Amino acid sequence: MSIALLALTALLTALLSGVFGMAGGMILMGVYAALLPVASAMVLHGGTQLIANGSRAFLLWRDVYWRSFLFYVVGALGAFAALSRTHYLPSPLVVFLGLGLSPFAATLLPARHFDFERPAAALWCGVQVASVQLLAGAAGPLLDIAFVNTRLTRTQVVATKAVSQVFSHALKLLYFIPLASRGAIGPALACSVLCTTLLGTRLGTQLLQRMSDHDFRRYSRYIVYATGCVYLAKAGALLL
Repeated sequence: MSIALLALTALLTALLSGVFGMAGGMILMGVYAALLPVASAMVLHGGTQLIANGSRAFLLWRDVYWRSFLFYVVGALGAFAALSRTHYLPSPLVVFLGLGLSPFAATLLPARHFDFERPAAALWCGVQVASVQLLAGAAGPLLDIAFVNTRLTRTQVVATKAVSQVFSHALKLLYFIPLASRGAIGPALACSVLCTTLLGTRLGTQLLQRMSDHDFRRYSRYIVYATGCVYLAKAGALLL
């Protein structure tokens, strides 16, 4: 039952991310963290998101804004180098609290200073996103804030987010694989999640082409706020 649930969740969240380039990873991380040990959840989530974002980046590679991506990579590598020395393994409470707070914390950041088209902003974005992903598992809202004031189209936004997340999730796998429990992720689970993720990404990318830039930006924010509220409630329940 858990394999079927995880595979279905991977399908639906990959579809959601294929359309909006966000929110799917947050939802998926919450489900994985609820059903698996934290380190194993991080590994499965990292692998799933690596496939989802990698296939999305492949489908939209012509729209990736490569110039700022290189600065993002430098920032993410710096955060990984600093945190990898600690071997820190977050508790479920920290994961759900981080997932719940990230959408609202992102709104407090001055968006004018986080324009992804600016190299310095892209570098700082890499530091933030990589750090939060290693602590909470997902940092989509923090990445999203960097695209609020850009002049990029919806396909450029989704494509550039995808390739940025490919790199960040690869770092997350490098961090958590040594900490994960052996046998928690079997071949049946890995295969089913892989297949449904690829299917969801393909369907979501097709839906993206039919959406206007206006609707894309309007619905994105509602989805991520609702997801954050759910995880704050989950974190509250763990405290009781």
